[in-house]
Amino acid sequence: MINWFSNSGEKFFNIVSHPFYDLKLVIKFLDKILSQNKRVLYITHNESFVKEMIEREGIILKGEIIFSSLFLTFDKNKEIDLVIFDDISGDSRIEDGFIFPFLEEIKCFKKIILSMKELIQKNVIYLVNDDLTLFNEPRSIQTKIDLNYDMPHVVFEFLEWFMINKRKVILITKDKNSSKNVFRYMKKYISLSSKLNNLFIEDDFKSFEEFERNNNEKCYIYITSYDSLNEFENFVMNKHKREENFNIVLFFASSRVFNYKNLLNLCGITNFLKDCKNEIIFVSNHENIEILTTKKISRSYNQRLWEYGLRKY
Repeated sequence: MINWFSNSGEKFFNIVSHPFYDLKLVIKFLDKILSQNKRVLYITHNESFVKEMIEREGIILKGEIIFSSLFLTFDKNKEIDLVIFDDISGDSRIEDGFIFPFLEEIKCFKKIILSMKELIQKNVIYLVNDDLTLFNEPRSIQTKIDLNYDMPHVVFEFLEWFMINKRKVILITKDKNSSKNVFRYMKKYISLSSKLNNLFIEDDFKSFEEFERNNNEKCYIYITSYDSLNEFENFVMNKHKREENFNIVLFFASSRVFNYKNLLNLCGITNFLKDCKNEIIFVSNHENIEILTTKKISRSYNQRLWEYGLRKY
């Protein structure tokens, strides 16, 4: 990366990794560049996560670094020595085709893209975490049932199994109306299985943190919508919560609100909990291109560990 920045005539460099990579290599590179009095623009979907990773490394970044998001305005004509576009730290809802036109508008000759899959053919490196943890690949369940009114029996069995084994379940839907529908019919299942007694919905609490703080149950099913997912994500990122046993079940996984990036993000959240028993399950009426891409990319993360001899099967 240093050689590319100092000597290469190529404009773009692509760092490929799974969501919520620990950023150690990027931070060390930043420290080196900023020590040379270079100006850096760091664009991210989750500034607090990036700053937490920097703080964890014990590095005090010197020089001029500007943090921004796609939704904040910054002077695109200002002289910048390096732009880092971080599309792996936080919830990304943007299309890959948007990235290059967006970056081309910024007056800077050296640009790094952190992405979940390879976006260019030259100047590409693949990163893995130091602990060589396998990425949590999703299970996928297809059904003809309208999930607004019922769910397939196999999902019912999974939920029972989670409760029997004292596991917590975050059941995510595409929107708040869908959450209410799922909650309504799932309450009927309680009469069929006492194991599903601990059923809750986000509307009954100010926040997930408040719910978790005041809830004494060792296992439960908490229904929330994708609109509130950032709150749960921030809760998980809290350093005191990483040993929790959350499992994620995503209803309406083929909905247009989900792309491969936020689906991989969900897998990354369960991975971040560092519990090999955590499950991520997509439930949908069919497997669309976003689900298939998510499965392919999540498998590729683990294949690199196996093919490079870093882990055994």
